[in-house]
Amino acid sequence: MSAGPGQAAPAISVPRGAAIALAVALAGTLLMAAPIAQAPSERVFGDTATLVSGDPNADTLVVIDQFRTGHVGPPYLQPMTDLPGRALAALFGPVVAYNLVILSTFPFAAAAGYLLARHVAGSHLAALVAGLVYAFLPFHVMQAAGHPHVAQTHWLPLYFLALWRCVDRPQPARAALLVAAAAAVTLSNFYGGWIAAVLTPVALLGYGLVAARAGAQAWLRVAKTALVLGGVAVGTLLLAVRFAPQALHDPQALAVQRSELFVWSAKWWSGLVPPVEHPVLGPGVRAFWARHGLTDVFEQQLSLGWGALLLAAVPLALALRGRRDHAGVRHAPALLLLGGAAVVCSLSPERSVGALTFVRPSALLYELTPMFRAYARFGVVTGLMTALLAGAGFELLWRRNARGRACAALLLGLTAFEFWPGPPWRWRDVLPTAAHRWLAAQPGPLRVLDCVPPVRYSDLLALPLLGHDASLLGPADDDCGEPGLADKLRAAAWTHVVVRDGSRALAALDTGGLAEGLVRGPRFDDAAVFRVAAGPPRPHVAELRGFFTREYKGALSWRWMSRAATLEIAGPGAGSGVVLELELRAFPRARRVSWFLDDRPQGTLDVGIDWDRHELLLGPLGRGRTRLLLVSQEGSVVADHELHNGDPRPLAIAVGRWSFRGGL
Repeated sequence: MSAGPGQAAPAISVPRGAAIALAVALAGTLLMAAPIAQAPSERVFGDTATLVSGDPNADTLVVIDQFRTGHVGPPYLQPMTDLPGRALAALFGPVVAYNLVILSTFPFAAAAGYLLARHVAGSHLAALVAGLVYAFLPFHVMQAAGHPHVAQTHWLPLYFLALWRCVDRPQPARAALLVAAAAAVTLSNFYGGWIAAVLTPVALLGYGLVAARAGAQAWLRVAKTALVLGGVAVGTLLLAVRFAPQALHDPQALAVQRSELFVWSAKWWSGLVPPVEHPVLGPGVRAFWARHGLTDVFEQQLSLGWGALLLAAVPLALALRGRRDHAGVRHAPALLLLGGAAVVCSLSPERSVGALTFVRPSALLYELTPMFRAYARFGVVTGLMTALLAGAGFELLWRRNARGRACAALLLGLTAFEFWPGPPWRWRDVLPTAAHRWLAAQPGPLRVLDCVPPVRYSDLLALPLLGHDASLLGPADDDCGEPGLADKLRAAAWTHVVVRDGSRALAALDTGGLAEGLVRGPRFDDAAVFRVAAGPPRPHVAELRGFFTREYKGALSWRWMSRAATLEIAGPGAGSGVVLELELRAFPRARRVSWFLDDRPQGTLDVGIDWDRHELLLGPLGRGRTRLLLVSQEGSVVADHELHNGDPRPLAIAVGRWSFRGGL
């Protein structure tokens, strides 16, 4: 029902207002994450270009694997996030569950921010603006790309709301809500609980100073609330004794290096710099961070937005002038104090200016809690306080006059531009390459060898999501550049091979130099697929021992050995005599090489400094393995002594291509 002439519009209730904030944020989330909504079981939120380099998908896949297996090693279980993730994984699969856990935080944060802003600003309009600004803070958007637990930002405003409502009226019901909120913020994300615990004294006293002006009983209410928090602290200690005793008895066992705090702490200007993923400003921002020696800037994305800061300045300016007729203005000093404390806590342990060294709170906090390193995450509270002040500032301008409305709209539009999360859309495939995605779409059963060593944690965790039996290279394999690779793979029942872009073997396979028995499949920008052709079992080299890493020059491939090395040869069983044709080359001069089969001497080979093929009669090979030992009669020579190239390896013989005849 609309208001009649001379009547004020009916106030929007708090539940309805929170629902509106949630709905608007949900629409924004669906727009921001449209590619994920199109393929929720294949894609996750965030661009690898802005994640921590080296293994950008590791944190994401660790959580997906935890949702899939239902196992989190102690003391890292964060049940308010992990248990819903497991339940969703049982219903929809682990990747969909991960996406739901991540993307739901945006509308939840909007609703939670709305509730807190409605409490401190007393206005639907101010709360709606504050909730939406808080939901899409660059900190939140960035953390959602890789840290689903840290992205649970909606619990912090609910905690501060419960805290301040308890200060207003410390009744049993409100005390119980405070205990529940403290448990939720801690059990959803240990960093969130730690941040809340550190900043609680500032939040309590700062709000208490504001509340003290309302009556003589204000400090008594603060004391009662502090007593409730003391009970929360005791309960937390008891839980830690039960579920994470190591954190209390031996905190150094979980400690990070103190030097890491300087890397993962914020710069004082981090909140003033636009987000690095911004579609317009991003390149300039990345260049700015590079000039300051930072390339991994994931934790530095604390931008508050100049539009939001200017809006936040409005209630602060009115508070300085002594205005008290607006709730947002009355609470502005307390919000500024809490936001400023969060900024100080987000900085590195110390800073030297000339001969002076300034010690900061993180230095003390590290001594108390050495398992935390990412102090920049305190910036989420600065963002929350800025959003609350900005919401109040927007409403004050909007209610003023036409010029004020224009100014409010302009500053809110500037904030939206600064926070705009796309396009270009932020998403990435949960699988490592497009070749893996193609294989995942193929009907089974397939057995896939991914030609990378088990170095990156994300490669190991991604394979169970392929939908087929898949493995990485084993400890006996260097890469997929071995001659006769197809025979080896066929014997082990592999059906397909993925060779990634940048692999040394890919060029040789593409030119056909090593691809006999492998059928070329689709070629993608980041990898290629080869199919292992069917055929009878053939002799093949199953394992190499005593060789250095494989080297390449175009389609050529070889491995150096020192004085002695072994080729483990697997035979197909009874059959005709087997001949091994072996390319050899000596360093730095011609050599005589003795060769043995299962420790039985077979003869000698004259190996020159140029590549030459040698035929070794192996005879019938059984179904087991036969050891072919090559021993240079002259000792090895350090490469650097001859070539002055810094190569410290002692070299004697290079083994190039090989092939087998007979044995069928």
